[in-house]
Amino acid sequence: MEIKIKYRGKEQILEFDKDKVTASDILKALGLSSEHAFVAKNGEIASEDEVISPEDSIKVVNAISGG
Repeated sequence: MEIKIKYRGKEQILEFDKDKVTASDILKALGLSSEHAFVAKNGEIASEDEVISPEDSIKVVNAISGG
C-alpha cells in the first residue's frame, strides 16, 4: 500500500507491505517516535492506532517544546 504524506514541507510516498497501516507505522517508517512527532489525518491529529488509507490527507509534524 502506498501512502502519500507531507513532512517538512515535502511530499513523499511511503510503501507498506500490509493492508492496514496506522499512524504509528508512518512514524516508524520515517524513523520518528510519537514523543517527537505526530500524524495529522485530514487536518486532525490521529491517534497512534488510527488506520490510515491512501485517500487520506496526511501530514507529519515534529513536536516542538520550548522553555
